[in-house]
Amino acid sequence: MPGRVLASLIARSRPASGAWVEADVHHDERIMKHLARSSDDRPGPDERRASAKSASKSPPPAPAARLEMLIESPPLVFLGPASTSSGALLSGQLKVVVDTAEVRLAHFTMALRKTTTTKKPVCPNCPDCAGQVVDLFKWEFLHEAMSLKKGTHAFPFSHLLPGRLPASSHSALADIDYALEAQGTTVTGECLPFHRSLTVQRALVPGNDRNSIRIFPPTALTAHLTLPPVIYPIGEFPIAFRMDGLVRASGELQTRWRLRKLSWRLEEECKMISPACAKHEQKLGGAGKGMLHTETRTIGSDEYKNGWKTDLTTGDGLVEMEFKASIRTSKRPVCDVVSQGGLTVAHSLVLELVVAEECCPAKTPQVTTLTGAARILRMIFALPVTERSGLGISWDEEQPPMYDDVPPSPPTYIQMEDYVGPPLDDEDLERLPAT
Repeated sequence: MPGRVLASLIARSRPASGAWVEADVHHDERIMKHLARSSDDRPGPDERRASAKSASKSPPPAPAARLEMLIESPPLVFLGPASTSSGALLSGQLKVVVDTAEVRLAHFTMALRKTTTTKKPVCPNCPDCAGQVVDLFKWEFLHEAMSLKKGTHAFPFSHLLPGRLPASSHSALADIDYALEAQGTTVTGECLPFHRSLTVQRALVPGNDRNSIRIFPPTALTAHLTLPPVIYPIGEFPIAFRMDGLVRASGELQTRWRLRKLSWRLEEECKMISPACAKHEQKLGGAGKGMLHTETRTIGSDEYKNGWKTDLTTGDGLVEMEFKASIRTSKRPVCDVVSQGGLTVAHSLVLELVVAEECCPAKTPQVTTLTGAARILRMIFALPVTERSGLGISWDEEQPPMYDDVPPSPPTYIQMEDYVGPPLDDEDLERLPAT
């Protein structure tokens, strides 16, 4: 383009006879320098695209107000099972921080929401089948429009979460989450959203150790096991094992069972009944039905081939052993959960014993002969996994005593009446020194 303009200008500057004029030559050089400078100053296509992107990425205008939250209550922990738990108290302040001179709110609400997400829904592409959202409680902070000046304005809230609710859980088949969802709307239509996730836990208060007995017919073997009532995701727990009935005498021969190997494992069983929405309930045969999914995994295991004490000389024989067991934290265990939404998580301890049979003369018991018979003895015990209870004091036991609960009560006062009569002479009364 600059070349065409320059050619046209040069063609116009030629004289009629075709000879160059010196003044016109200098004039053409000045035109060429001007066009070159103008072409250099003009932005290229890359620069134009960069400027367009920077314009599109310009930050949006700052909102007139924002929401913040301060939780004043302790962590949400349900103490005890769902049938006897008194729940957990949630309290705090929802704050509106106004950055401009004034903001007028038309609506201001907050909801306590429980979300159950199924990882194996009936229809994979249906959001209604994958998630169930339930509003447990809702706060209406405004009943009419309100103007708020610049600064921080607090709106207190509180709610008692019932103990029957399931704890927060993130398993292989489903998730249970709790959150506070707040939303404010100004009179101009500007939305002020806020989201705060909540962690709800359940802690079973530990009690006395459990003593379990297992008998393995047709043999006379009897196993005794001492277990803690509950275990925790972090930390070890002791297990005391004892087995008797190892020796059986028949004439001049003795038949004995000898322990060869002891192994244990902790299994986590997760079950989820995936419900179907109204659009896809016909896939399962009608409303109110769901699809059952089950998954079992091992979250801790070990085995021993020695380390126990064996006594075959007294009575019918005895084997004793004490060992420590724990959950692998790398497995990310899930605490026990029983939810009405279909999720169930339970744990069990599986103990396996490998015993071999041998015989020996009654007079020389040190000379033994293997009979070739062996057995695998398996025992399964339900072992709940729970969070630690800490001090083990629920919210209703932390509150101070009420007036009627403090004996003895203060004395009652007689009914007093105003004095009606002549003025009293107080000149003879002794004055107290001024302090």
